[in-house]
Formats: sequence, C-alpha cells, structure tokens
Amino acid sequence: MLVVPMIRPLLARMLAMLALAPAAASAQQDVTFQINYNQTTVGQSVFVLGDVPELGASDVRKAIKLEPTDWPIWRTTIRIPAGISYSYRFIRRDDGPGRLGDTTNQVSISGPFNASTPASPAPLTKAILVNSSFAPPTLMWRTLSPTPGPFIAAPMQPIGQGRSQSEQRWIALGVGAGQKPIEFYFTSGSSRDPAAGNYSTSLDGIFVQDGQVFSYAPAPAITDWRRDYNPGALPAIQSQFLFENSQREWREYRVILPRGYDQHPTRRYPVVYLHDGQNVFESGPFGTWNAHTAAGSLIRQGQMREAILVGVDNGPNRLSDYSAPDAGGNAANYVRFLREELMPLINSRYRTLTGPDDTIAIGSSMGGQVSLYMGWDYSTTFGRIGAFSGAWSVFTSGFYDRVRMQAKRPIILYIDSGDAGAANDNYWPTFNLRDNLLDPQRAGSAGGAFVLENNLKHVIGLGQQHNEAAWASRLPDAYRFLLPPSTDQSLLLLANGSAFDLTGDGQLGIDDLYEQLATPRDVNLDGQITPDDAALLEWAIRRGEPADVATPQRP
Repeated sequence: MLVVPMIRPLLARMLAMLALAPAAASAQQDVTFQINYNQTTVGQSVFVLGDVPELGASDVRKAIKLEPTDWPIWRTTIRIPAGISYSYRFIRRDDGPGRLGDTTNQVSISGPFNASTPASPAPLTKAILVNSSFAPPTLMWRTLSPTPGPFIAAPMQPIGQGRSQSEQRWIALGVGAGQKPIEFYFTSGSSRDPAAGNYSTSLDGIFVQDGQVFSYAPAPAITDWRRDYNPGALPAIQSQFLFENSQREWREYRVILPRGYDQHPTRRYPVVYLHDGQNVFESGPFGTWNAHTAAGSLIRQGQMREAILVGVDNGPNRLSDYSAPDAGGNAANYVRFLREELMPLINSRYRTLTGPDDTIAIGSSMGGQVSLYMGWDYSTTFGRIGAFSGAWSVFTSGFYDRVRMQAKRPIILYIDSGDAGAANDNYWPTFNLRDNLLDPQRAGSAGGAFVLENNLKHVIGLGQQHNEAAWASRLPDAYRFLLPPSTDQSLLLLANGSAFDLTGDGQLGIDDLYEQLATPRDVNLDGQITPDDAALLEWAIRRGEPADVATPQRP
C-alpha cells in the first residue's frame, strides 16, 4: 500500500521590508490525496477524512470519496487553504445510497498523517471597519480554520464621524489571515454587537453597519432586497424561439434586487438566472426554494456576493426546453431565448455585470440538465453553474455521455443530489459524473481535470429526496461556492496595506505621511478627503514605530 500526498503550491512573493501584500495572490493550495489500495469490492470506495472543512471536518459523513478510474490507485485533488496544518486519514466505506450517513460505516486503512500547506502572502491580514456608538469598541475575533481558535481582543482606532453625533467610524488592522474565515463581534463594557450570535465571513476588507457585513462602505441607510415585479401580474417577454401550439410563446420572469440597490447607483451586480421560476421565490405547486431570502441572509452575513436574481418561469414544453439537443430536447432554442431576448432586456433595465464569471445559471432536475448544458456549450456566457439533482438521462443520456468525453470547460460547477426516494435522486449518475470530471486521464482532458473546492463542488443531501425542500436546504452551499464574497472586495486596499503606500515604494513610513499632507487622498476609502485620512495614515505608521517619532506638519 502506497500513500502519496502531493502539494502544488501557487507561486507568490513578499514585497520587501514591509507586510504590504499584492492583491492578486491566492491563499489556496491544490493538494492531491492518493493511495494504492486493492482491497475494495463492489459497493465500497476509499475516502479521505481530515480535520479541515474541505476534508469533512472530522465528520465521517462528509468524508471525500476518492476517484477510482485507475484502480487500485485512488486519488482526488482538493483545494485547501494555504498556511495551515491539518491531519487526515484514509478509510474504506460502503458507498451506496443511504450508507454515507451511517457514522459506523468506516474501516481504517491508513493514517492519521500530518500535513501543511505553504503560506501565501496576499493579503496578509484583514481590515475591519464599523459604524458604532460604543466608545470605544473592542473587536473580539478568532480564526475558524482549521479549527476555531480562542477569541483575541483588538483595539480599534477612530477614523471619522459616523452617521450621527453619537456614532463614530472605527477600524482595526492586522486582524486574522487573508482569504480565511474569521468570526468576530464588538464589545464595550457589558454591551456587545451583535447582541446574540457573531459575525462570520471570509472577506478581507470588512465593513459592519446596522448588524450587516459589507465589502464596501455602504450608504448611511439601505433598504433590504425587493421584488421588482408584481407576483399577481408578472412581466413577460414574447419569444421568437419558443412556441406553444405554433404560436410564439410569452415567457414570464421575476426579478429580485439585492439590498441597497437603490442607494448605491454606481454599483453593478452579477446575475443569477434560476429555472422553474414559479418555485424559486414564491410557493409553487411543488413548494419553494425561498431563493431570495436565502440569498439575503447570506449577503447580510458577508458569506455571499450581492447579486440580482432572475427567476425564469417554465412553459408548457418544460421537458423539451430543458433537455439538451443530444438528449432529444429543445434546449438550444431555450438558450437562444435567454441569450438573445431575456438577458439583453435584463442588462438594459438593471445595473448588471455581463461577463461569464458574473453570469450564473441554477436549476434542479431537468433545470439541472439545462444549467450544465448552458455552461458546457455556452461557457463564454454562463461561467458559473449550479446543477441540483440533475436529470441526466431524460430524454436520453446523449448529453451526459458527451460531457463525460469532452475536454473540461472553463466554468465553476456545483453539482449535487440526495440519496433517497425514487432512483435515489440520481445519486449514482451524479457521483459518476463527479468522478469523471475529476479523472486526470479522462478523454479529451485538455486543460486538466476539475479540482474539488476549486472549480467543482459536489454535495450529497443525506436522506433527502427529489423536491423543493431538499434543494432549498442545499442552496446556501451553492450560493457560497458560486458567489463567494471574496470576488468583490472594495476595501481590499486597507487589508493589504496598499491604501497607505502613497509613495508606491512598497514600504510604509513617514514619507507616506508627507505625501498625504502635500496631496491629500482618500486613505480610509469613505468617498471623501478629510483630516481623518491623515489621522488614519499616521496611526497605521505609528503602529510599527517608536512613540517619539515626530509627526510632520503641513508646510
């Protein structure tokens, strides 16, 4: 039996003399777990289980099945945060539907082993800002990966007036580790914010206001998400590509705008297109996903990027519309309706981001099939895909087989299934698809295989069947993966220190303060230039200098 852990670190380099980190480097590492093991029979697989979330967080029910195409070699590459130490072991499990939820279903093969991922420099730490009436607030924070650590107290510096005379804006620098989750709250004497529970986010530039987490400095008061339609009189568009009884079909749609849409007129947003729109916001014949309230909750917590949600109602030819051409369906015309008719309308009426990395398609069952079809054959338009309980064999398996044979597409893909009910909710076809996408030797594998927690996430709803309640329960996982908040960080310059490097020499020192006094700039990123900017810069410099360093005076 041979065990080979392989690490492929991302290259990064520290800026000289100072912890000012480049914004583009990644705090993730791709780790391949591999073992030579020939003692499995039909119905058994080898899994890896570790003490970090990406490896199941020591919960055997969430252990990661390795890919067996080159049996008896079992392997899988998984993206893991950089700069952490962790342990893992290999186990054998019965892998059939209904078996993965059994915590006694495990036989130890080897391990535990200790490993670590190389540190990444960018950004080194986080910056946390808050509008607060506490005088002063103390930030209490802790890391969450690989396991929660103790809370640490961090002083906060006032950097300007808040929204009223009783409120100030405060900042803490040098907190936590870049691109890694953090849990925190604010306290002052016997009071704390939030009064119940804590904030938790992986953002690096964090702004807290009125109990909500932002990646930017928000307007003084913002509204919550809102429907931009009347549920009793839905907007519709007549298509030249979709037909009902030889007549051009009118297709209804629904738009949910994110919090603060009206208060931030310069911000643009990614768009999530959700199929079967009758069920995603309102309660339809089969229940509801509550996709808007799930998004609102995650956005408030800083765990999902703000986005416009578009529910596209199905029509009388749903099965055909959602089935790929090589599965016997009419999805090519449905996609033409989306790309050439509905999407231009949405982009003209709303402040959207239109690139493939900002255009997401999500659906379940047949909606899962058409979502993958959209990403697979139209990846220049749809770059992030959520395929829930994909009905891969309706009408035929032609499309499913083609995906398993063709080269990897440049998409971010979330796939899932339950493991109960009729056909075990497509458990095996989805698992087999996952294994094929992970196989580095797959036919036509130009560009390599997919990597778990990087461009592919696979989730099993233990004990869940093929219904809206199950999809609603798994939707937050998909949102976090497809719309991570780290892709929108307006305050990143405070986290990595670039906002203070006014001379551009990669160092933080007195020359930067001279530069600020000569040519004032918006150092605290609040949208205006005031003496508070110089005060923040001076404080940032003095955090690492002797107390007797004199402050330069304006000439």
